[in-house]
Amino acid sequence: MIIRKAVDSDREFYKEFAVKLSEFNRSNHPERSKYDDYQVVLAEIRRKAEATFDARDEDLLILIAEEAGQALGYALGRIYEEDPCADNGTGRVGLFDELYLDAKARGHGLGQKLLDETMRWFESKGISRVKLHAYAWNETAKVLYERNGFKEYAVSYEIYK
Repeated sequence: MIIRKAVDSDREFYKEFAVKLSEFNRSNHPERSKYDDYQVVLAEIRRKAEATFDARDEDLLILIAEEAGQALGYALGRIYEEDPCADNGTGRVGLFDELYLDAKARGHGLGQKLLDETMRWFESKGISRVKLHAYAWNETAKVLYERNGFKEYAVSYEIYK
């Protein structure tokens, strides 16, 4: 299995994986959160994924995990300027934004390899602070991130009435 930077011919893989990530997340969310028209959501995810893919530059990294020429998943890293009034630090920050692996590719260390490669990229860009977001229900992701030194610093709450 190899990890490589996305190339132009990966556009459809990337869009497909962005949809699969949404479907995976959606399947784990409570039923009460599924009140919208998911087909509209998926169309917007495809549109946003296409725009993200086309916006690849020195501050955006898309990595593809593949085996024998078959794409198995991806990771997305971004560098951005933190809001100048952020009370938890400002300046250029890395965001480990997305990680998805097909079910058959999980449990083989590919998530770790994608994270490692993305962290090396951040370091090469002089980024010393990296954020990420994980759903509270995603224990597998939380274990991976905590094993790599990430610490919880914010909690998000929701209520349905």
